[in-house]
Amino acid sequence: MTGTTESNDLDGLGDALSESTKRDLRRGRGRTIRRVALAVAAVALIGTGTVAAASLLSPKQVAAGMPAGAVIFDQTNPTCVAGSDGSVIHCTLATAPSTASGITDFDGTKEALVVDGKVAGGCIGQDSAGMTWDCYIGQDAVDKEIITKDFLGEPAGPGIG
Repeated sequence: MTGTTESNDLDGLGDALSESTKRDLRRGRGRTIRRVALAVAAVALIGTGTVAAASLLSPKQVAAGMPAGAVIFDQTNPTCVAGSDGSVIHCTLATAPSTASGITDFDGTKEALVVDGKVAGGCIGQDSAGMTWDCYIGQDAVDKEIITKDFLGEPAGPGIG
């Protein structure tokens, strides 16, 4: 009889261990799925080389990205501040942009914004003298028709006009 009791005890222990493992796996499953979903989203964002929102770039990065994206901004010393809605960054130039490209009225002029060697968005001139610009990052720049979706995230240097 001792062998049967030990066998029953082992069977009971095995069943308890199996149930405990199932409970642990069920509890961890939700967290694992959330972690995997977040990781996939992050990789998708980073993998495309795009920037999703203005809040991902500082106004200082945008100011540096203006001359990196367009020759007209060379030696204009932009200063930028984030707009209240978070989707636009307002920039003011210390000196007027170059007219060497033939552009003399900058109101509505659209220029690429390049950060770390890739197109991150674009800027639109807000006055004819070209002293104020509104810049948009990522999809916002595409929606404003400053750049095309296929240009976003592409390697680039300063363009002319």
